[in-house]
Amino acid sequence: MPMERKDRFFPGEAVLEERSGRTSVYRMEFAEGFGTMTACAVMPGITLIYNDFHTPCGFPEEARCPGLIEINHCRTGRFECVMRDGRIVWLGPQDFAVSDMGRPPVRSIFSQGIYQGISLVVEPEAAQQSLLRMLGDDAPKLTEVFGELLAPQSFLVLRQEPKIQHIFSEMYEVPEEGTAAYYRLKTAELMFFLCQRHDNRKTAGSYHSRDMTDRVREMEARMTEDLRVRISVSRLAGEYRMGVSTVKKYFQQIYGEPPYAHLKRRRMEEAAFLLASGQQSIAEISAAVGYQNTSKFSAAFRDIYHLSPTEYRKQTLEGGKNGESLR
Repeated sequence: MPMERKDRFFPGEAVLEERSGRTSVYRMEFAEGFGTMTACAVMPGITLIYNDFHTPCGFPEEARCPGLIEINHCRTGRFECVMRDGRIVWLGPQDFAVSDMGRPPVRSIFSQGIYQGISLVVEPEAAQQSLLRMLGDDAPKLTEVFGELLAPQSFLVLRQEPKIQHIFSEMYEVPEEGTAAYYRLKTAELMFFLCQRHDNRKTAGSYHSRDMTDRVREMEARMTEDLRVRISVSRLAGEYRMGVSTVKKYFQQIYGEPPYAHLKRRRMEEAAFLLASGQQSIAEISAAVGYQNTSKFSAAFRDIYHLSPTEYRKQTLEGGKNGESLR
């Protein structure tokens, strides 16, 4: 049975800990660890949630919420979902996703044991009216924008989009005065960004059999279980009695990118996680994700995050010191 939702969109097992004015705090206990979700009603039709999960567990299938859209930005950690058609969708640091809550994933996990970020839950018709009152007739047409972004698939993922990073980085450190107005301004900025992006939406992949999905997921797990070890696609293809081109084709459909690009991203996501902890040297982190040459590691990291490892660590650690970033 799908997990029911509480207050329309919170996981059914969440417990309301505190409610004050526009803000509600929910807590979830897992077999291992816990999570908190601090929600603020930004305007009619839009709710902002600060997510702070410390657990490797995730959610079973959640109940459908037709008519609601969820926008997620990952700051720390990794959140991985299995969609209904077998594709794997994940968010790593600085990734951004738009998803249809009427077509939720069948299961999800926090694969690094931690996940921190922001969600915006949007009811397009109500939010449209709010934006019209705020911005006038030039407000983005949300029903049209989300309809095009999410048709025919149920999600859109953008990796390390600089403009998105700029918008969300300012939402983690909100001024003490005028907080509600600030949230409304940043939300409007985000909606204009989505309006500009709706013509560049991703196309949906083909549906594939459960057997094929399971085999490709096994290969991905083999490639990423020890990031210090390199296992070639040709070796895996031979072991699973598949052609290399077939493996690449289905890997692209299920994970949304080629095998080696995916492996590089996974290595850099783990490196970002280790850099944010501040406990290991750059050389140690480089070796931990399979790079013996720190210069090559730094170049690969910059390819993904547009910052050197040192700059990323400095930015992340300083962000954590500027008050409580996750409410």
